[in-house]
Amino acid sequence: MTALQTLLVAIVAMVSLCLTVAGTYNVGENEHQLRGFRHLGRFRNCYETKKTYDLRSGVYTIYPYKCCPEVGVKVYCDMDTEGGGWTVIQRRTNESSSRENFYRTWMEYALGFGDLKGEFWLGLDVIHALTDQSLNAIRFDLSDYEGNVTYAKYNFFYVHNRKEKYKLQVRGYNGTAGDSFSVHNRMKFSAADYDLDTCACNCAKRSQGAWWYAKCYQSNLNGLPHEDFHASYADGISWSTFRGLNYSLKFTEMKVRPVYGNNF
Repeated sequence: MTALQTLLVAIVAMVSLCLTVAGTYNVGENEHQLRGFRHLGRFRNCYETKKTYDLRSGVYTIYPYKCCPEVGVKVYCDMDTEGGGWTVIQRRTNESSSRENFYRTWMEYALGFGDLKGEFWLGLDVIHALTDQSLNAIRFDLSDYEGNVTYAKYNFFYVHNRKEKYKLQVRGYNGTAGDSFSVHNRMKFSAADYDLDTCACNCAKRSQGAWWYAKCYQSNLNGLPHEDFHASYADGISWSTFRGLNYSLKFTEMKVRPVYGNNF
């Protein structure tokens, strides 16, 4: 083989390698995997993935558990909002094809359910693992049926473990939606079959959802999917300071991201 032929073979091999790496992100529609970079270690959350590789929003595998770092969890990463790197923990939409039943048991909320490309709840066990890694912020993106879009962000968000009944700690509101979440601070997570609220009633049954209820709530993003205004009181997908308790929202998304080291 001549020197020229050897050079041509090397160039073809290099181009082929570049094309292979460039095409490893997409694994099916809107699902991604870092096949070419496994030797660089496992990412604990979407922020670490974003910080290392500038990837688009989609489904990725992360490794959030301190106890068992080899256990992977599929999550949806929002790589666009406010610089990206958000791990989405809940989503509600009005698309009938992806509509999910959110009136579920406490254990189902512990383990998670739904479709990461549609409506879902990631699971309180995973949410605890994510918030136990470092200081985290949480962001709520909300929209109504009139086209209004708003958000609420809290610079501290922590969910305790199952033994502590997934008690919530949250503070540091800013945004445009108004603060309808701080009132739930220090509440344990309640569902219809496991009433842990501070009301004489069962807030989960009354509100047809599951949440960190107090007496009972100012936000209820896991409520019934009524469309806009509804006659029933306080059982829809509601954020009281945005559209009140007789209005069910069109879209909600809850997402978390580490605070320290965040340069976005």
